[in-house]
Amino acid sequence: MASPIQIVLNPENFEEAREAGGGGGRKDFFANRDRDFGAHKAALMSQLDTISDILSAQSQGPIGYVKVILKREAWAKSHRPVGALFRNDRAPVVGGGDLGVMIVEGHPSALAKVKAEIGKAETLTRMKFDESKGKEVPNPSAQKSEAGAIERIELYGASDKRRFSAEEAVAWLSNPMTGSGYEVELFDAVPPRSEWDRLDDSHRRLVESFVSGFNRLGYSMSVERLPVGRNKLPMLAVRLDQAGDGAILRLTGTPTKERRDLAPFDPDIQRHGRLLDFLDKHPLVKRIELPGIVVRSARPPAPARGRPSNATMPVRDSRRSHPKLGIIDGGLSPALADWVIDRWDVLADEDMDLSHGTFIGGLAVAGSSLNGAATCPEADGTELVDLAIFPNERKAGVFASYYSGGLPHFFDEMDAAVADARARHGVRVFNMSLNILQPAAPDRYSPHAVRLDRLAEENNAVVFVSAGNIQPQDLRAEWPSDTAAALANLALARNDGLLTPAESARNVAVAAVNPPDHAGCLPFAPTRFSRRGPGLRSGVKPDLAHVGGSGTVHPTLGHGLFSISPDGTVTDGCGTSYASPLVAKTAAALDHAIEGEVSRETLIGLLVHHAEIPEPLRAKELGAVTRHLVGFGMPPSAERILETGDHSITLVFASRIQHGQQINFRFPWPASLVGPGGKCRGRAKLTLVTTPPLDARFGSEFVRINIDAALQQEQAKGWKGRLDPLYLPPSRGAHAVEAERIEHDLKWSPVKVFGKTFPQGVGPSSNWRLFIEYLTRAGEVMPDEGVPFTAILTISDPDAEKPVFNDMRQSLQAIGTQIADIRTAARITPRI
Repeated sequence: MASPIQIVLNPENFEEAREAGGGGGRKDFFANRDRDFGAHKAALMSQLDTISDILSAQSQGPIGYVKVILKREAWAKSHRPVGALFRNDRAPVVGGGDLGVMIVEGHPSALAKVKAEIGKAETLTRMKFDESKGKEVPNPSAQKSEAGAIERIELYGASDKRRFSAEEAVAWLSNPMTGSGYEVELFDAVPPRSEWDRLDDSHRRLVESFVSGFNRLGYSMSVERLPVGRNKLPMLAVRLDQAGDGAILRLTGTPTKERRDLAPFDPDIQRHGRLLDFLDKHPLVKRIELPGIVVRSARPPAPARGRPSNATMPVRDSRRSHPKLGIIDGGLSPALADWVIDRWDVLADEDMDLSHGTFIGGLAVAGSSLNGAATCPEADGTELVDLAIFPNERKAGVFASYYSGGLPHFFDEMDAAVADARARHGVRVFNMSLNILQPAAPDRYSPHAVRLDRLAEENNAVVFVSAGNIQPQDLRAEWPSDTAAALANLALARNDGLLTPAESARNVAVAAVNPPDHAGCLPFAPTRFSRRGPGLRSGVKPDLAHVGGSGTVHPTLGHGLFSISPDGTVTDGCGTSYASPLVAKTAAALDHAIEGEVSRETLIGLLVHHAEIPEPLRAKELGAVTRHLVGFGMPPSAERILETGDHSITLVFASRIQHGQQINFRFPWPASLVGPGGKCRGRAKLTLVTTPPLDARFGSEFVRINIDAALQQEQAKGWKGRLDPLYLPPSRGAHAVEAERIEHDLKWSPVKVFGKTFPQGVGPSSNWRLFIEYLTRAGEVMPDEGVPFTAILTISDPDAEKPVFNDMRQSLQAIGTQIADIRTAARITPRI
C-alpha cells in the first residue's frame, strides 16, 4: 500500500521558549602547567608589542588587522577570547580565515589594553570545589582562560593576501575571458568622500592612503566596486589599462552594472608588480585574487556514436502541465523546440555552441527512453526555458565581446535571465553545468558562490551545479572493486578538488557516478573525472551524485550515457555536466507534483533525505571519503520519494525558528514497534535543511547561525538522543571537542542527516520528541525574520511488516497534530 509523505500543518503548536544555553564554565587550558602558562603569557604579550610597533610606524596610519589563532580545543563559542581580551569596543572581530582563526581590527592603544588584560592572568592554577563532581576543579579567571585559548597572535600581512606572482598574473589576465582585472577584497568598504568627516583620525588616514595610493602610482587603471556581497563583502575590480587619464575610481555607491568598452589591457609586468606591492602592503586589503574563467563541465559529445535505439523524441501534450527546468548554458537546438517554452536571447546565432546545452536538455526531455530507468528514473518530458548566456568558449574573443567585465557581467546577465524565467513561468529549478576555473578553498566562501546563493534566495529557486571535471592529464584510474586499491588511487590523485561555485551553501552541487551496463567501469562507482570535496570545511560537498557517463570509452557504447546532438541524432557523452540535470529533473518533478510553492529547504531536503550511497561506496573502510565523492548519495525518482509503503511514515516540518524559541515536538513511538518494558525498535532517519545567515568575511566560519535537530527518547531523567550523523567516519568517542564536531558531525552545516536502526529495541519509554534549537556565533544575533528550516523524519520497520503509517497517523491525530499529504497540503498551509 502506498503511503504518502505527511506534512505537519501546525508546527507553530510545538514552539516554546528557548532553554538557556550552557556552554560550560571557563576552561583552564594550562591547568597544573603553571610554568608553561607563564611562558605562553609572556609570548603573547611580546607578540602584541611587536604588532603595535609595526602599526605605530605605518605610513597608512595605526590601524591594522590581526590574526588571533586559537588552539584546536578552543574553537567552541564559549572559549572565544572576546569577553575580557578582544572585546567589541576595543579590538572588534571583523572576519575570519580557516577554522579557529579570528581576525580583529587592531590599534596600538587597543592592543595595549589587550596586553594589560593578559598581564592580569594568574600564573598559578586556581582551584575550587565542584559539588556536582565531588572534587576540586580548575577555576581560572576570564583573562587566564581566554589567554590560554590562544595559540598565537600575528599581524595579517602580505603572505595572507596573495598566492601568485606578477608574471603569473599578467599571463592569466591577458585572456580576455577574465575581464583582465584583479579581484580585491577589503576588510571594510570605502565610505563616500562626503562621509569621511565622520571617521576618526586613524580610520580617515587608512581610507585616504588607500584612495591616494592608486593615484600616486600614476597608471591608467579602473577601480570599481563589484556587486558581490553588498557591504558585508566589499570587493573591487582593479584593472590596468594601456591608455587613459590616470586612475578612475568607483569605490562607493551601488556597484555599476553598465556595459562599456574597456581600454586595452596593460601587460607591463613592472607596473603590475608595483600595483601588487601597493595592495600587498596596504592594511585595508584582505585578499587579492585572479578572476575565474567560466568552463563547461563536460567534453564535447562524440559525433553520431551511440547504441542503436528506436527511441523517438516525446511529443509535448499542451493540454497538461509538465515539470519545468531552466537551463543556463549556451543554447538549445531546434531539435528540442517542442519542449522549449521560452528563451532568453542575448547571443547571436554565430556565437552559440548548442551541443552542450542540447545534450543536457535531451536528458531532461528524453533521458529515460534513451538510457533506461536505472540511469534516468524520471518519466520523459520537461518544459525547458533556454537561458542561453554562455557564448562559444572555443571562439576567440567572443566571451569578452559580451562580458567585457568578465565574471561580474556574466553573473549580471544570469541574474536577469533567472529572474525573468521565475516571473514569467514560475521556474524554480535551474541547471548550471558550468564551473569557474578556480578550486574551492577550505577557508574561503568564494564571491562566485556568494552571488549564486544570493540569486537562489532572491528568486526562491535552486540551482543545480556540476562539481566540475578533472583535467585530462590528472584523471584518476577507474574505480576498482577492491576497497584498498580504491583508497590508494585516491591518495595518489592530484588536482581533483571541487571547482567554484560548487561550494555554494544555498544550492546543490552534483558529482558523477558511472553508468550501469558498461563493461569499462564499475557501475555506480565515482567516475574517474568527477571532482571531489570537501570545498569549504564543516559541510558536505558535493551534495548529491548521479550518472554522468563513463570516463573510459567502450567500443560500441562509448561513454554509456545517451542524449541528442544539435541535429537531433542520438549521441553519447560524459561529464559532471550531465549528472547535474538528472538530479535537477527529479527536483523539477517534485516541484511539479507538490501543489503550491514548495520551499527551497523542503525541495533540497526531500532529495537529500531519500538519497542512497551507491553500492561500491558502502564499505566501512570508505566511510571517511564517501561524502567527499558523492555527498549524501544518489536520489531516487520523485515518485519513490513522495510515496512509501505502509511499514513507514515520513513527516515534514517546514517552519522558521525565531529568536528565543525552540521546537519541541513530542509523540509516541509507533505502537507496533514498542516491545515489553517500553523498548522501541525500528529505523529512524532525520534530515535538516536550513537557510542561516551567511557572511563571507568569516572564511570557514561563514555560516553564522547553527540550527540543530535531534530525535530523543525520554529517560528516567531527561531525554537521550538516539541518532548518529550519517555518511561520516566512525565515532571518535562521546566527548568530542568543537573541532571534531565541526569536521565530523557537520555542526554549522546548513544540511545535516542523522539515522540509526534499533533491531533489538532501545530505552525504557515509548515517549519521543523531535527537538530543534539554534546557536549563534559569538557576536551574531538571530535575524528578525528567524531562520527557515525543513526537518524530515522517517520512522520505519526494517522488516517491512508492521503498520507503522497507520499507527503513527492515529496517534498523532489523537494528540492534536494536524497532518496531510504533502502533495495537496498547500490548500491549507502557507509553508511547505
